[in-house]
Amino acid sequence: MDVIKIGVIGLMGAILATTLKDDKSYGFLISVATGLVLLFLIVPVFSDIFNNFTELGEGIGINSRYVSVMIKALGVAYVSMFSSQICRDFGQNSIADKIELGGKVIILLNAMTVINELIGEMLSFIM
Repeated sequence: MDVIKIGVIGLMGAILATTLKDDKSYGFLISVATGLVLLFLIVPVFSDIFNNFTELGEGIGINSRYVSVMIKALGVAYVSMFSSQICRDFGQNSIADKIELGGKVIILLNAMTVINELIGEMLSFIM
């Protein structure tokens, strides 16, 4: 039933923000506050996801480092998406695009360890 709670809070926030749209500061603050409340409701679920991925990785013999990289990538993606959406609410599309680009670069940087290991494994098979 968490999805109902999230939906109701989101809908109430959207209605309040739209109602107070004429007074830009209140409308924006309501929008950001609603986003933060929703974020804090969703964050505890990430620990369950982390535990499930860790158990899955251990069950099928995947190195825990790979699972860690995947979880970090998901975290970076969500934070950069949330931040860029706030910037878009502010009307700053250019900054939002740069935040998304930064998130993608950070994900690629984190994934480089896995990519390097995979390339090393492939080279060991070839040689």
